[in-house]
Amino acid sequence: MVEEQKPGLLIVSGGLLQIFALKRARELGIETHLADGSDTCAARDFADYFHQVSTKDVTGMAQLATKLAKEGKIQGVYTQGVDVSYTVAYAARAAGLPGIDPQAALNCNDKTTARRMLVDAGISNVLYAIVYNLEDARTGAEKIGFPLFVKPADSAGSRGIKKITSLDELDAAYEEALKSCYTTHRVLLEKEIVGQEYSVDTILYKGTLYPAGISDRAFLPKESYAVHIGSRTPSLLSAAVQDVMYRKMDQAAKLLGVTDGAFKGDLVIRADTGEVEIIEVTARTSGGHDSQLRKPLSFGIDLIKATIDIALGRPLDFRDIVPKWMKWSSTFAVFPEPGVVTAIYGVDEVMDLDGVKDVAILVKEGDIIQPYIHSVRRNNFITIVADTYEALLALEERVRSALRIETEPLPKEY
Repeated sequence: MVEEQKPGLLIVSGGLLQIFALKRARELGIETHLADGSDTCAARDFADYFHQVSTKDVTGMAQLATKLAKEGKIQGVYTQGVDVSYTVAYAARAAGLPGIDPQAALNCNDKTTARRMLVDAGISNVLYAIVYNLEDARTGAEKIGFPLFVKPADSAGSRGIKKITSLDELDAAYEEALKSCYTTHRVLLEKEIVGQEYSVDTILYKGTLYPAGISDRAFLPKESYAVHIGSRTPSLLSAAVQDVMYRKMDQAAKLLGVTDGAFKGDLVIRADTGEVEIIEVTARTSGGHDSQLRKPLSFGIDLIKATIDIALGRPLDFRDIVPKWMKWSSTFAVFPEPGVVTAIYGVDEVMDLDGVKDVAILVKEGDIIQPYIHSVRRNNFITIVADTYEALLALEERVRSALRIETEPLPKEY
């Protein structure tokens, strides 16, 4: 008897978060092909097959997807939690597989395009300028006023983003932002939006948006850089305000052209007006263990399965996105002083605590912790769950008290 061939999925990017997708795909009986530019990527050993193709090599990924599809080895292209949605959309379109319009993914990934479209449509009300050189930047900054953020058009993880408070700081911030661009060499200036930030997950299926959870976000003091330190789920926002956020996301999805799959937004409630504002949106699930662990822990939903099904052209199983319970969860990091790691204490103690679901320590003794100028430099993630908000806060404090990453100052040559 001939064994029926498993459905196959090309997963783009081999970072830490893709391990969750690879494990879930295996549980679902799906054969996985993982593509990443590094043959030592974190997720490699969790895939059935590995292909060394850079996530930024759009043409190479499209060629791989087309080859695998013609051979009947894959029926979809997928990622989650990482900003490679344009590569995914382009590869899927080239291979004749399900996916969103590549231009829709590009509309989201390019911060300059997204901001222009959102403001022109009246969905956003942020003062901004798109600049191509320092002269443009100086003119734009004087028009917008300070403080403002200088952002690369298409970076991720807050790389290259800096808050400045005067024209004297502009030149260096502009050059740093330009260096952090991947392919689109232009820079966005945005007036600072002061307020509480939120991470909003949604699922699009045949053009209809479905809520998938909101998390409250926290940051280090934004003196110069936006470094995310943790999130809690569910949000403390009222149901009415959450509805406003979902409506705003629906408007943005329709405007930008996202019709199917994950659609995630970073939103803020402005301290000055109380209005909901979009910081950025992207055609993927949230990162930071939010959609991978916390929203399943808090609500009993399965965003990875839902989005895998859509990527494979299967119908959305609404049972995957309907909340089944409500618990409190958080993912957060401790922030050791920059320097050389000399010792790590308390990992086993933390893992033994009731309610601790995942501990990811990304450094070891001898590694160097650089200054925290963007979110990618976080070096640990702890995810916990509790039945009450008070119990969650208490557990966070126990973890922070037990987990210590000690460092000594960097050598002078650094």
